[in-house]
Amino acid sequence: MTLEDFQNISYDNQQEQLYYRGSLLANRYEENFIYLLYALDSFYVELQYDSLRNRLLRLSAFYSTDLLLPYLPLLPDDLLQELD
Repeated sequence: MTLEDFQNISYDNQQEQLYYRGSLLANRYEENFIYLLYALDSFYVELQYDSLRNRLLRLSAFYSTDLLLPYLPLLPDDLLQELD
């Protein structure tokens, strides 16, 4: 699946694809928010949860490794070597 394919399916189907096919790479916390980073085929997906309201706020899919910066300290060394 390409990023474009992913973006063209329904929101519910996007979540299903992450659940069955995505690989959780890292999670991080900011104030009341939990961010989860997934790898899905050749792109990344970030989920933002509101921990107080227990709901998903945002799902963002991207190719750019620049958007991985907040996760770099949390990623395993072997994955970081692949990104170089």
